[in-house]
Amino acid sequence: MTRVEVLGTGPEILSRGIRAIGPVTEEMIRDAKTEVQMLVYVLTSQAFHILDLVSEAAERGVRVTIVVNARVRENVAVRNRLRSLCESNRQVRILNFRGREGSQLHAKIIVVDRKRALVGSANLSWGGIYGNYEIALLVEGEAAWSLAQVVDALALASS
Repeated sequence: MTRVEVLGTGPEILSRGIRAIGPVTEEMIRDAKTEVQMLVYVLTSQAFHILDLVSEAAERGVRVTIVVNARVRENVAVRNRLRSLCESNRQVRILNFRGREGSQLHAKIIVVDRKRALVGSANLSWGGIYGNYEIALLVEGEAAWSLAQVVDALALASS
């Protein structure tokens, strides 16, 4: 059975009793037991606290795979942080997306333990997590497993 919950950012969305994307993202990574998978279009230094949580998860033995659209397009601080994260823990793989010529990875997905997945419009940036009006779905169950398999395929193609 699949359970779905709507998440968001923006005062008009959150005032409806919808949970915010940022805290749910943090909760998911903190609760990870075996695996965190991420597909990332844009990552900025305002989301380094998310990478801190990823690092803590890896230190607990959680395998982490992050597929980034184009690491070379990220600013220097982000590239350095990603490299450091990868070098400091063998549990972490950070891959540069490789798709068809001219294509981009525009997905924003986090899958934890193949049981919970956050799928939405938010980048890992201040705007995506807090400032913009974003919508996401928290999916639990069989659909999360299917999303994990999609991430596996993209990670394999990007290896």
